[in-house]
Amino acid sequence: MGYTVVRFEWALPESLLGVVVQDESAAAEEVKKAAVLDWVRMKKLSWRKGAELLGMSYRDFLELMVEHRVPALDYSEGWLDKELAAFAKAQAEPRS
Repeated sequence: MGYTVVRFEWALPESLLGVVVQDESAAAEEVKKAAVLDWVRMKKLSWRKGAELLGMSYRDFLELMVEHRVPALDYSEGWLDKELAAFAKAQAEPRS
């Protein structure tokens, strides 16, 4: 598989240096992590591909997801209520 190098410039206000990122040298890496994590969150990338793009192990990538609160499981709204209702119904039914 081939790769394409993507470069861009971003004028970050000096007032954000040290707040958003610690220093200029870390800024590019932080932006890269943020982009990959967002692509994973939007399901454009798999977890494994995200780890590969960032050059980290799968386990380290999962830890990065936790640090940045990227959900590993994405349940639809109301899922838990449906599961609890089904469980309650099953418990109420007589057992043979």
